Amino acid sequence: KTDAGLYTCDIGTDVAKSKVSVQEKPTVVIKHLEDKTAAAGQDISVSCELSKPDVNIRWAKDGKAIRKSQKYDLQQEGTRATLIIHDSTVKDS
Repeated sequence: KTDAGLYTCDIGTDVAKSKVSVQEKPTVVIKHLEDKTAAAGQDISVSCELSKPDVNIRWAKDGKAIRKSQKYDLQQEGTRATLIIHDSTVKDS
């Protein structure tokens, strides 16, 4: 993106101009979430790998947003995004 801008070729009496735009590639999931099984009461961790570091992501369960709380820990380090479910119960399935 830093290469975007107005470029010119000046030959003294004439100037040629070109506007250059650079579109970023969209972020994609490189490594998808894997199914997990755990005994009730255990912490469960699921993670995915993204094509870009530090992008805004949203975790959800059955279409409802998950927010950081005592129950859920949301971590993001570089290209890895991790959800930790503390003290799992059957309702977390």
